[in-house]
Amino acid sequence: MDNEQALDHRALEKIEHELAVLGRRAERFRMAIADGSGPPLDRSAYLLLSYLYDHGSVRLTTLGAVFALDISTVSRQVAALATEGLVERATDPTDRRASLVTLSARGRDRYVVTRAARVTSISGLVSGWEKDERDSFGTLLGRLNAAIAERDRAQLPPRSQDATSRARSRA
Repeated sequence: MDNEQALDHRALEKIEHELAVLGRRAERFRMAIADGSGPPLDRSAYLLLSYLYDHGSVRLTTLGAVFALDISTVSRQVAALATEGLVERATDPTDRRASLVTLSARGRDRYVVTRAARVTSISGLVSGWEKDERDSFGTLLGRLNAAIAERDRAQLPPRSQDATSRARSRA
């Protein structure tokens, strides 16, 4: 291994270590945010509410494709959100066999309050950073998430990949 490869390997080891630490601390971060709207939303609930907030009504199959989850898993998660009154389900008018999931008014309020509390908390953590550092970090973190999502999509069975492609084209 030459010197440049050794430096790159050390950088990759550093990234691996920091991701492991981030993964461990992310749950504590989530639990520490008191937004007054109820118990902290778990990661899957927050992400589903976020997607519905950004994209409006969608089918369960779309959510499964977007998050690379089995339809039964998405269905359970959506059922839990519906029980809490955060989402509503209705028959898809274009295909009466399918249902659409929509963010309820309560779900929208809960998401907006939770997101604001999270942004405020992150703001405090990066307040000493320069604007370009915050911008770069967001961009690079987005690229890493996109690469992980692409790898996940590549590992899906062919039928799931078709659903993912349809979901991405609608998003």
